[in-house]
Amino acid sequence: MALISIIIGLLFDRVFRHLHDLRDMTWFEYYTNAVTRFVRASNGVIQLIAVLIVPVSIIAFAQYLLSDLFLGSLDLLFGVLVFVYCLGPACLSSDIEYYLDARRLGDEDEALHYAGALTERVASTSPDQQINDVTRAILYVANERIFAVIFWFVIIGPVGAVFYRLTTNLSKQDGLTDSLAAVSLLLQAVLTWAPTRMLAMGYALTGHFDGALQAYRNRPHEPDLALENYDVLVNTGMGALRDQEASDEISSIISARNLVVRSILIWIAVLALLTLGGWLG
Repeated sequence: MALISIIIGLLFDRVFRHLHDLRDMTWFEYYTNAVTRFVRASNGVIQLIAVLIVPVSIIAFAQYLLSDLFLGSLDLLFGVLVFVYCLGPACLSSDIEYYLDARRLGDEDEALHYAGALTERVASTSPDQQINDVTRAILYVANERIFAVIFWFVIIGPVGAVFYRLTTNLSKQDGLTDSLAAVSLLLQAVLTWAPTRMLAMGYALTGHFDGALQAYRNRPHEPDLALENYDVLVNTGMGALRDQEASDEISSIISARNLVVRSILIWIAVLALLTLGGWLG
């Protein structure tokens, strides 16, 4: 069921490019503010549990309730809906294509807008630096927007995808107490640790293996887990892109996009083989 839900969900995300309009997480931000006003604990762990326990429990209960109804058809539908909702929030492929179109047309303002959407910060106005920043951002946000959601969906189903997406959203919210912000950032980094290394392995297997391995070994070792996750993905990805022919100024972005697609596909293929082995066994 997980494999089918993932394939259908990724197809929906690719074909219906405005699904991000339906992934509005404003409700969760309002909910977080309401809970933290009510639970004024100095311990960030208590606030984190208070914020996440209700929505995660609802999804877990629904997942359990639907698991055996109508030969699993409702479970499949529920899984697809939850998986699609937890992707993104914006379609990565669409953001990349919009940025590439803006660069090709020479629309600097539009390029700056989509560069900021990909890097999640104010983008550089220097074309060379902007392209480099966007290339590195693609290698990183592919995990946050897509692969980590797939990973947790496979591990524990829809509840895993929701838990990851809500934690990621919480780690980016403004106005949190220092303790809650620190705990949510740490939890998000912990949840990202395993999929980060799996996706980095995908980069190495589908790109320049020696370059990826060397970049992984030579990466800076950060004491901060979130920064370490970033360095693993970006450095390994950039190493995997070594020796790519630069036909124009945006070729590195196209190469990064293709590397991400190949890496995700190879892990879906692995999941398919494991699923087939389970069915045959």
